[in-house]
Amino acid sequence: MSINIILFALLGLSLGSFINAWVWRVKTGKSIVRGRSMCPHCKHQLEWYDNIPLLSFMLLRAKCRYCKKPISWQYPIVELSTALLFAALYLHFGPITGYSWLELGLWCLASVFLVSAFVYDLKWMLLPDRFTLPAVAIGLLLVVLAGASSGWAAVLPQLIAAVVFGAMYFGLWYFSGGRLLGDGDIRLALAMGLLLLVPQLFVAVLVAYVTGALVGVYLMTQKGKTRTTAVPMGPFLIFGLYFGLFFGSEIARWYMTFV
Repeated sequence: MSINIILFALLGLSLGSFINAWVWRVKTGKSIVRGRSMCPHCKHQLEWYDNIPLLSFMLLRAKCRYCKKPISWQYPIVELSTALLFAALYLHFGPITGYSWLELGLWCLASVFLVSAFVYDLKWMLLPDRFTLPAVAIGLLLVVLAGASSGWAAVLPQLIAAVVFGAMYFGLWYFSGGRLLGDGDIRLALAMGLLLLVPQLFVAVLVAYVTGALVGVYLMTQKGKTRTTAVPMGPFLIFGLYFGLFFGSEIARWYMTFV
């Protein structure tokens, strides 16, 4: 099992590097399949040894080899976070047998889109469809697979919760004229409902809003922000999604012992 954890962590590390490149190329309108990586400052094309996840950042001492401009800490943070996330996914779905491999693989694929959405929304306060719609599609596929193996009655509450949660976000977006949240959050909310079981979803939403509120208070008290300062909701929802996945069922069972 330890070897598999290491392999999944290395996979996450590599995909974290891919996510960094993909997010930047989406923002700049460049294709992810054409052209080589370049320094965002001097535009010099990078060699393969400049793109080794984590290692290149450390060996270059966080500076571009060519122009000596600082390399953003975003790169190693995203790489390391994705590595830890993939290892955690392997542990969560283990022991891996049969259907679990497919479920784990789909969650890893969804995570590429979700982490990309997290980074993009955090940087530019926008959730592009190319990140959110694939997450919705993967969530729907997981529901279909679960319904086929366990019966459709078992997944009906999850489908209802996904529709209700997505509809709530559509209502907030529509009646606020887009002032409270962007339309990308609607797709993300739908993806959350499809990816998570109902107890996990409740915990995910609670954690997302509590975390968002705490960060909002910090920004107002320590950074001089005001209540009208725009804060992206996507990163909090995605953080809540993974918290709900890993801990939601246990927290819900613990809560039910008191009611």
